[in-house]
Amino acid sequence: MKIVVTEAMPTQCAEASTTEANIPQVVLITGAKSQLAEALLRVAADIGELALNSIANTSTNISANTGAPLKLYALSRSQLDITDAANIAAVFAQYRPSWVINCAAYNAVDAAEHDAIEAHRVNALGPELLAQQCLLSGARLLHVSSDYVFGGQAVCDARESGVEQHQNLDSASNSNPNPNPNQVHLPRPFVELDAPEPLSAYGTSKLLGEQRVVAVLGDCATIVRTSWLYGQDGHNFVKTMLNLMRTQPSLQVIADQIGCPTWSDALAKVIWQLVMQQRSGVFHYSAQGQCSWYEFASEIQRQALALNLLSQPVDIQPITSADYAKQALNRGVNLAKRPSYSVLNSGKLRSTLVTHNALLMPEHVEWQDWRQQLNRMLRRLS
Repeated sequence: MKIVVTEAMPTQCAEASTTEANIPQVVLITGAKSQLAEALLRVAADIGELALNSIANTSTNISANTGAPLKLYALSRSQLDITDAANIAAVFAQYRPSWVINCAAYNAVDAAEHDAIEAHRVNALGPELLAQQCLLSGARLLHVSSDYVFGGQAVCDARESGVEQHQNLDSASNSNPNPNPNQVHLPRPFVELDAPEPLSAYGTSKLLGEQRVVAVLGDCATIVRTSWLYGQDGHNFVKTMLNLMRTQPSLQVIADQIGCPTWSDALAKVIWQLVMQQRSGVFHYSAQGQCSWYEFASEIQRQALALNLLSQPVDIQPITSADYAKQALNRGVNLAKRPSYSVLNSGKLRSTLVTHNALLMPEHVEWQDWRQQLNRMLRRLS
């Protein structure tokens, strides 16, 4: 498939025609220095179907294919401050985007507890201002959100539960068909229809961002919630663990918070499919499976040793969230409360995407187990 530019800008969010006339011409990415923005640029280059026009602070280039290219611009905060309505309007007038992918975010979960105003400004006001400008210009907005909008444990009948079953459920599984109070219940991954209940200022700000985008754009909004994001760029758990494993004799890692690590490149691939297929709605995306932070750290070490990214193992000890928070408080650090279980069900997204027209990476990496995604990322570092 060749990507062809047409003169028309999309003015309505009809679901997913895959004709060339509906393919976006200009995609604007906010938060150019974030790990997800870097991944979006890298995946676009790897696919080879997108012609990337590089500007300042955009680190990736690919050659234009024959035919009219799709133009992709990634803007840093100095170029596009999403909390400044006038700046947004000027940027839209200059680039005339047909799609905007919002990667700009305040992601310092603990810092947001005492800086809630700034977290709200970036995570709630910023997306709202982007949505308003998209509404005025006819552009589409894909906004990236977080598993931390949830706070409790969604539960299901034990008979419905399975090791991998949760990744194949769809939104219809949101209700419990057997609410017998004597029935054993187990946590189940969150689906899009589950009621959010954030526990932290960060989670609250991300939920407000979602709500404001939907309030402005309605059914035309595209929101993707993801979890435990990591990649070869920026600051993330994998890179932090590797650095600590090289410098510390032992580590303590939380063992009672369960989620799903997600590779930024796999998320980027999913996002490009949603954009190219003109999809709207709220979607969940994470890798397959689930684990604790302790299990995640242990797997990072195991794979890093096998790939010679580490020369020797270190002792990794599990610790509870409560004990970890007490230790932090003794150091003068007040940690934000995090959900004990925040696994996301990706079934709706998987069933929505039209794979035969999707932008493909080898072996459909986006639907792989989290260990497989981790291995792909670590191999790039080796």
